[in-house]
Amino acid sequence: MGFNSGFHEKMDALDLIINALLDHEKRLDAISHRLEKLVSSTSLKERARVGKETYKFEPRVVEKPPRVIFNNWSEYTTICRGTTMVAFEVEENRFQVYTLVDGRVFTYVETLPKTRIKVSEDPTHISIDKTSLNTVDRFQFLIDGRLKCGLALSIESSRTLLKENEHIFELRYDFKSDAVKEFLSKELGVAKDKIVAGKITF
Repeated sequence: MGFNSGFHEKMDALDLIINALLDHEKRLDAISHRLEKLVSSTSLKERARVGKETYKFEPRVVEKPPRVIFNNWSEYTTICRGTTMVAFEVEENRFQVYTLVDGRVFTYVETLPKTRIKVSEDPTHISIDKTSLNTVDRFQFLIDGRLKCGLALSIESSRTLLKENEHIFELRYDFKSDAVKEFLSKELGVAKDKIVAGKITF
């Protein structure tokens, strides 16, 4: 009698556990069914949009600092004195100096005189074609061999006779690297080893 009673109690407990598990399974099926309906009701386009928003990549735009160009040497040296780096170059018919100050590039630009000068002579005077030397600064450069910034250059010339009493002078400017470095070192207060032939740019 005791055996049957204990057996029935165990079976009842087992039935209770099985019924609870079946009920739990039904609930899980219902939840799963509702989730499937929710997912299928969301359009493919909407899911794609949500995905894009989640993984949207924004490229970083790096703004370049402004480049300041001077044509007045005094103003340039005032701003750039004690700079950390200097570069210089002759590009086409321009002498250019670059300095790096607080992450910005400052440039001095000076146009060189034309390398061809037309000269005519007659018994009373010599005249220079105005298109060859169109400013007094250009003429002064020929006299003292210095740019407006004060840099002294060696000038070599060759002469070609066009016709009687009319000549063309071809000029060549000699930018000796050591002389330019020496000049810039004094003017800008920078050690010569911080001055290079080249360009600083961003």
